Amino acid sequence: MTPRDPTTLFKYNRAKRILKPLFIPFDHYVRYFGLKNRIKDGPNLILANHPGMGRDIAGVITAYQRQLYFLAAHYLFDPDILLNTHVKPALGPVFSKILLPVAVRFSQYLPKILKEQEMIPINKHYDGDLQKFAQQLRQSINQVKNYLLQGQAVVIFQITYNILKSIGQKRIVDKEPSRFHPYIPRFNPTFGKIAYELFTEHNLLVPVTPVGIHGAEGLNPFRKMVINIGKPLTIASCLQNQGSKDPVARFTTELERQVAGLISDSGLPVAQAGISIP
Repeated sequence: MTPRDPTTLFKYNRAKRILKPLFIPFDHYVRYFGLKNRIKDGPNLILANHPGMGRDIAGVITAYQRQLYFLAAHYLFDPDILLNTHVKPALGPVFSKILLPVAVRFSQYLPKILKEQEMIPINKHYDGDLQKFAQQLRQSINQVKNYLLQGQAVVIFQITYNILKSIGQKRIVDKEPSRFHPYIPRFNPTFGKIAYELFTEHNLLVPVTPVGIHGAEGLNPFRKMVINIGKPLTIASCLQNQGSKDPVARFTTELERQVAGLISDSGLPVAQAGISIP
């Protein structure tokens, strides 16, 4: 494992202290379950659903004492795109004018921190070149693998829209809801591919920690948010008794089921949506 620069953790904790009050100013509106399941050292892939636009990220960061690396959308690294396409719309027409100086400063600060902390950009912009798009995705996957091989913890959120199906469309295409819980989308197999490649290429069974989050929508600091951290799993259980599905597909399905269960167990039961888990 390659040792990390100790000043990186210092800067990470400093940024954590600065950004947390913006998204979670009141700790008592966040409830944690399963903190005993956190992996404190060594490689760890953390997989969570992504119902919010910042509070859920801040909640995961706050839950862990160790430094976390995130697979983050490419536009978060560009101050202008972040401000005009995401921060202003999130604030709305009134608050975006009132809080413009704060919004500008935040949009300049966040990309700087992401680059300084060597977070992992994943390109979500398609310019018509599918091969280039695939190559950029592979670069992001390889960077995640390298961090895990160095013994780091990487967070991958399961977003609610489908990047590939949105290619060439004027609007974003929503993902199909999970058959285990309608609150979350059907999971993308990227994390399963990472876990499988680390095992086949490096004989590393990286533990993957499922995290279920609900109540993180919007920026309302008084909305109760729940974060439930599950027991880590490895892809080893999907390498035996091969059936019709390949190990990556089976592992993806199992983690999706685990996150759905964590959400249900922590206060958002499937029964409220009128469906049943098969």
